[in-house]
Amino acid sequence: MKRNYALLSRGALALLGVGVLGGGALLAQNKPQAVEVVIPQRKLVVESLSASGRLRGEVETSVGAATGGRVIGLFVKEGQRVRKGQLLAQLDNQVLEAQRAQSESQRRTLQEQLAQAQSSVRTAEAQLRQARRGPLTDDITRLRAEVTQSIAVAETKVASSKSRLAGAQQKLLAAQQRLAELKAGSRVEELEQAEAQVRQSEANLTQAKRDSERQSELLAARAIPRNQAELAQTQLAVAEQTLESHRARLRQLKSGTRPEQLRQSEADVAAAEADVRAASAEVVSAQASRTGATQSGQAQIRSLLASPRPEDVAVAEARLDEAQRAEATARQRLDESQQGILLSEKRLQESRLLAPFEGTVTQILTEEGGIISPTSALLKLTRIQKPEIKIDVDEVNLGRLKVGQEAEVTSDAFPGQRFTARVSEVGTQVDTDRGTIEVRLTPVAPPAWIRPGQTLSVNLIVEAGKEQLVVPVAAVTTLGDSSTVLVIEQGKVVKRTVKVGAASAQLLPIREGLSESDQVILGGVGLKEGQNVIARGKSH
Repeated sequence: MKRNYALLSRGALALLGVGVLGGGALLAQNKPQAVEVVIPQRKLVVESLSASGRLRGEVETSVGAATGGRVIGLFVKEGQRVRKGQLLAQLDNQVLEAQRAQSESQRRTLQEQLAQAQSSVRTAEAQLRQARRGPLTDDITRLRAEVTQSIAVAETKVASSKSRLAGAQQKLLAAQQRLAELKAGSRVEELEQAEAQVRQSEANLTQAKRDSERQSELLAARAIPRNQAELAQTQLAVAEQTLESHRARLRQLKSGTRPEQLRQSEADVAAAEADVRAASAEVVSAQASRTGATQSGQAQIRSLLASPRPEDVAVAEARLDEAQRAEATARQRLDESQQGILLSEKRLQESRLLAPFEGTVTQILTEEGGIISPTSALLKLTRIQKPEIKIDVDEVNLGRLKVGQEAEVTSDAFPGQRFTARVSEVGTQVDTDRGTIEVRLTPVAPPAWIRPGQTLSVNLIVEAGKEQLVVPVAAVTTLGDSSTVLVIEQGKVVKRTVKVGAASAQLLPIREGLSESDQVILGGVGLKEGQNVIARGKSH
């Protein structure tokens, strides 16, 4: 590190040209030697510290999945810039999707179970309230109405069963009469009636044939619609079927009762008798139900009028306690199911690898189809944080460093390009091995050409525009940490110790040891302290 001083002059530095008198040693001792002198001048000095540093700000992160699996989609490539939250890769999540679907189905079932349990609790609470408070007038009225309604329903069933019994008895009587007729044989009046039906059916058929032929002729002449002719054909077919039925009936009567007819009639009688027995049993059952409804209703009314009873309250309390335990169990199972769904959704989200920040993909460590574990990285992502310049400054300058000081920054790679930075942090600890302290600067308006890791030259301004005495560098002799100048006092050379700043542009600031009236000797090589000298002239 070196110190620089930029000097803003208010006037030219005055030099006095003094002729150096030549001569031998004896002459020099007797006659003053002519020397060149300079008068110290006050100038505005901008004092700075020069150092080199590097630009920091690059952060590289290995991006992986919190859960392992097979990579089924890789959506970026090396060198690609990505935005925060952008999808980088997708892991196989079929099993996770199935698990979530199963968990959601289970949750719906548990929600229904919880709703049922809550309904049971409400019912049990209502029953307990009723058991504790005893009957109300409305309760008694409602129960009596319900009992009356129940008895009325039972009465209706009794009447209905009796009606069915009467019908069954009539069917039995008819079946018995039919059986008796078959056993007795055909009567003359039945034969005459059957013959008359056959004659009438033959006449009807003849008329139907004439009507059909007439309708067909009219249809051919397009005098009637087709459906009218088709109706005549249908009537003809009906007449033919009716005639055949009546002829069969006549033949049956003439031939007498056949054994199979007799057996069928006997079976009909047996079925009718069974129906009568069933109807009778139904009447008995309905009457018993009516009696039971009456007795049960009266017992309910008596019980309601006698409440509240301690045993009823105890039963209601037990039912409520059981319902509440069932509700708590259902709620706990539902909560566990919801936690499982949240876990499934979290794992599904983890199967989608998203960019944690905006940056550039610098390396891809696997391919589609590859298997990664929760501890392995899929790719590397680099981002540029807020740029920062780090320099090391000699610890002797620690007292002159302050946060907010400005610096001029340049780079050898871009000659003529410069930008401003400010001190953002002064280190809290000195490097004992190097005797330096770390200083960090933040670029005010960083140019596009800076890169992370780039070496930069920093000119840090520590004293801005302070007026100081300056003399030419050649007028000062420095040995180690001590600086001296030769001045003329009463015609003799006098060595004076001074405190100086850093040299720049062949001038050196003098902090202590000189005044504006002193004559400082230039090129005092060979001069001795106390030697007689003379200045040939002065200029400011």
